[in-house]
Parts: sequence; C-alpha cells; structure tokens
Amino acid sequence: MEDIKKRYDELIKLINKYNYYYYTLDKPLVDDATYDELMNELVTIEKSYPEIIRDDSPAKKVGAVIQTSFEQVHHDPPMLSLANAMDEGDIDDFYERCCKLLGTSTIEYCAELKYDGLAVELVYRNGIYVQGSTRGDGEVGEDVTENIATIKRVPAKLRGDAPDFLSVRGEVIMRHGEFERLNEMRKQNGEQEFANPRNAAAGSLRQLDPNITAQRELDMVLYGIGNMEPASIVTTQNQLYDYFKKVGLPAPHYYEVGLLQDVKQFYKYWMENRYTLDFDIDGVVIKVNNITVRETMGSTSKAPRWAIAWKFPAREAITVLKSVDYQVGRTGLITPVANLEPINIGGVLVKRATLHNFQEVKRLDIKIGDTVKVIRAGDVIPKVVEVIKDKRKDVRAIAVPETCPVCNTTLYHEDIYIRCVNASCPAKEYETLCFFVSKDGMDIEYVGPELLKRLYDQKKIKTIADIYALTREDLLRVERMGEKIANKIIDSINKRREVTLSHFLRALGIRNVGDHLAKVIAKHAGSLQKLMVMSQEELMTIPEVGPGVAQSVYDFFHNEGSLTLIRQMFANGVVVKDEKVQEVSENLFKGKTVVFTGTLQNMTREEAERLIESMGGRASGSVSSKTDFVVAGEEAGSKLDKAKKLHIRILSEDEFMKMIGKHQ
Repeated sequence: MEDIKKRYDELIKLINKYNYYYYTLDKPLVDDATYDELMNELVTIEKSYPEIIRDDSPAKKVGAVIQTSFEQVHHDPPMLSLANAMDEGDIDDFYERCCKLLGTSTIEYCAELKYDGLAVELVYRNGIYVQGSTRGDGEVGEDVTENIATIKRVPAKLRGDAPDFLSVRGEVIMRHGEFERLNEMRKQNGEQEFANPRNAAAGSLRQLDPNITAQRELDMVLYGIGNMEPASIVTTQNQLYDYFKKVGLPAPHYYEVGLLQDVKQFYKYWMENRYTLDFDIDGVVIKVNNITVRETMGSTSKAPRWAIAWKFPAREAITVLKSVDYQVGRTGLITPVANLEPINIGGVLVKRATLHNFQEVKRLDIKIGDTVKVIRAGDVIPKVVEVIKDKRKDVRAIAVPETCPVCNTTLYHEDIYIRCVNASCPAKEYETLCFFVSKDGMDIEYVGPELLKRLYDQKKIKTIADIYALTREDLLRVERMGEKIANKIIDSINKRREVTLSHFLRALGIRNVGDHLAKVIAKHAGSLQKLMVMSQEELMTIPEVGPGVAQSVYDFFHNEGSLTLIRQMFANGVVVKDEKVQEVSENLFKGKTVVFTGTLQNMTREEAERLIESMGGRASGSVSSKTDFVVAGEEAGSKLDKAKKLHIRILSEDEFMKMIGKHQ
C-alpha cells in the first residue's frame, strides 16, 4: 500500500507540473499521449483506492494556474474540460454511457473539429462586447478583454435582436500562414521562435500590451454558450451554430450531425485530411446534439457527461539515432536525450527526443545507430517509442554514465534513476535558479532562464540568495538590458522579499515538497524557526507527510549548505512571515458547499462567498448534486431551477442572514 501511495503522490506532482507548463506557460513538457497515460494511471489508482484520494488531485480539476499579471474573471458556470477518447473502443463506451443515462439507444450527436488553441469566454451585454477571458483553472480565468477585441472575427456588436446577457465559449487559434510570418519576424529579430501555432496564439493573447496582440493575426471559433438571458430558444448544437452565424459570431468551420456511425465517419475523414487545413486540430469533439437533454445527463466535477474529445493518433516518423546527450535536472536527475537525424514531423523539424530514463533505454533495447520511431503527440516534445530492429546494422550501446556530464562527480544510482549529488554542480545550480524564479517557485516576474544564464555565466549569481543582492547596475551590464526592464526586475525582486512560510517552503524546491505539501507543512509548523528544529518523527505526525517527505525536509534543514543559504537570504533582506492558521468554530456552513444566485440586498455576492469561506465552507459558482445550500436573491436564474430539480435546500436571503447570526 505504501508503494501505491508513493506512486499516487508522484503522479499528482507530475501532472500538476505538466498542467502548469501547458496551460499557464504554454510550454508543454510532455506529449498528449504521455500525459493521458499518467492521468489514466491516476484515475485507476483513485478508483481502486478511494481512501487515499487527495483534495488537490488533478483528476478533479481542469488544470491551469492563473497568471498574476491580469485581473481575474470568475466563470459561471465553470468552463469544464473534456474527457478523452483514444480509440474507437472509448467512443463505444461513451455511447453506452449515454444510452444508460438517457434510457434509449437512438441518440443524435453533433461532431466538430477539436481546435488546438486557447480556450476563452466572451461576454456580451445588450449585444455589446464587454469582456473576454481565458479559461484559467475552469472557475477563474484571466481578463484579456482588450486583447480579444483586436481579433477581427470578434464582433464589437451583435447583429439583430441581442439578448440582455450572453456568454459564449470557444478557442483562439493562429493559422499556419500567420504562424510562419510571426516566427520569421522573431527569427530576424534574434528572438526565440514559437514551438507551434497554439503556443503562438496563447503567447499573443497574453500580451500585456494589446497593441502587440493587434499586430498578430489571431482567429477565433466559438462552440458553446455559458449563459444567456433571457434563456436561449436554441435546442440543439447545430441550431446554436446557425444562431452564431445569424448574430455575427464565428462558428465552427466543419461539423456533422447524425447517429454514432455518422460521427465516426466524420472523425475518420478528418484524421486523414487534417493536413489540408491551414490551422491545427488534434481530434474531433462529439456531443449529444440536444442541448435540453444535456441537463439530464449533467457533468462530473471536471467534464460534461454528454461530450467527449476523440483524439487523433500521435504524429510519428522514422529516423536514425545519431548520439545521446545527458541532461542534468534541478535535483540532479540525469535524463538521456536522443540526438536524431533531423526529420519533419507534422510540419516541425525534429532533431532531439527524450528517452526519459535508463530503464526506458533498456526496455526499448535502443542503441546508437538504430532506426527509431519518434512521435509528437499533441505537437509537443518528441519521444522515441520504438526501435525498428530489422533495420539494425552498425550500432553501439548507449553508455550509462558513471560521472556527471557537467561536474564530473560520481553519480548515485537510485532505483531506476541516476543522480548527481554534488550540491555545487553548475547544472543543478542553474536549474535551481530557474525553478526559484518560476511560477512554481517565488514567481519573480521578468526574470527568465536566459537572463539567469547570463548572470550565472558572468558570476553575478550562484545561489538563490544572490538574486536578492542584485543591483540595477548589475543588470545594466547584461547585454541588451535597458533601464526600463532593469527597474521592473528590481521591483519584482523587491515584491518577493517578504513571503509566507508556505510560499518560501515551496520555492526552496525541497525534494518531494510541492505547493500542496508546502501549505500543509507550513500550517502545521506555523513558523520557519519551528520547522527547522522539527525531528523526522514530528514531521511524520503532519497529515499527508510520509517517511520520504519527512526525510527530505529534515535533511534539508539539517544540511549546513541549506542553513548557510537561508542565512544569506535573510542577510539580503528576505523575510519569512509566520503562517497564520485561523481555527474555524463549528457553524452551520462549515464543510458545506454553498451557491449564491440572483441579487443580494445586504452584501455583494463576492462578500457572501468570502464569508462562507471564512466559516470553513466552500462557495461554488455552479449547482450540482454535491451542493448543500443555494441562497436565492432577487431575480434568481437557472441555478435556482436546477437546485429545485436536484432537491437541494434553498435559502432566501433572510434565512441565510439568520443562519449566519445577522438577523434583519
């Protein structure tokens, strides 16, 4: 059981990391196939061992971390993700589930292309465009109103009779011609090129200056409604597309309505013909066509039960493995990387691919000189998946290094992994710096890997403590560094001199301690001083902290190098604030989920939601079977109707005020 729990924790850590890099940084670390394998493994463990399910499980979430550079926008209802189907068998299973939920085997579906872009929501009031936002984590996204307004296909005003309120969902994409033009321009300017059109679209939409977004030709397609007041008379998905066209909104380019066999043919056609399109798709989305019926089918916490994304098989090619390099990660982990005979896969020239670890090298029985199959599932990081052994001729074994390729220290073998344990290894020092300034770490804006590399090479920084000793003059000595950006960097560093214990603990990058465990440990310890003197036994009394985590934390705070580093950070002005844990007394809303709908007279909805959270409850934006109370203000809408159908307890505002002890 301990091994299962350990693997489960590893999966959550990996998937949360991959979600962050994919959704927030637009820099995917793994291909879709690898991600799906990890997620399926996680779900399988949760089904078999429900007693170990964690609250921060990515199986419960859509994925993204919110960028702090933009204002936040709450989505109502949440923007859910879609369950994935990897083959026809998964589609047949989806069909069986639909039949069971609806009590019929004759179901009409609508199939549409799955656009590979950035999910967004647009809001219109009385036909006027007033807000645009990214999906974010599904419940809260980033306000990119002005940036979306620069997209030519987004109307500032709807045609015809417009509803009082309309929120629509869709995808921002970049067509191939614009992607090539943009990358050519970046190449000429000495800037890093975008990896693919999706990254380019996401990067363009997230520009702080809308003028930059306007210079890039983005496109958009819409495929769903969030809310509509008065309620929509549209009853099917294809009617919705017709409505979009009628009012001037960009609808999908291609779709098919019919029975299961019809949508299967639609999928097979586009799997073979997707390369004829001038934009990227990575599958087909199949939806129950009747929108009213969908209400009956409902959703899980993450995905609707009435829709599924049927992904295309990974793009692949055959090439030759020329040599192998060894990369050193932040924790010293050595990763073998294949150098390939350059090959075009799906329009991208691939020269390198990951081999993951030496256990994988052994499993594949791969050798230098082999002809290999390489895939780019989801148009991201390539990986070698197969050796074509009948083409094997002159080959030589891939050597397992005995010493670190950077610092020459003898490597430590740990299970299937090999690590450099030299704390002063330049590769580890640099990767540690990169993690520390990242969103996963201290979140220091304007400081990226390229700048850190220059500062490290110039010996201006060596440890994370040195970042807080940087001066404006140090930065101005860096090539192509202007005064304006230098000032922004110093301001950003200064904003991160005072942090909570949980934030500090997360940023230190202690092995096995991610964001969630950092919060758990910090809330238990309360202060850094107490945490530094806790024994392993004391650490293991903290909920969710097992022997591995306890060992890592104890070893870190009993290592002289770590202690010296912390003292240097303090000397350079870093202040670690104690973690304040407010004990919540027993009350009627502790541990309960509450939804507010309509207009409240005594407080704003935001104030009411904060009040519920302060009482130990959860304020949700949507009604589900897990909702405990719905508080209905004036002009309550569809949430009230849904609560009645689900027999959820409904409170008037007067009843709510009495329950929180504020009699009117």
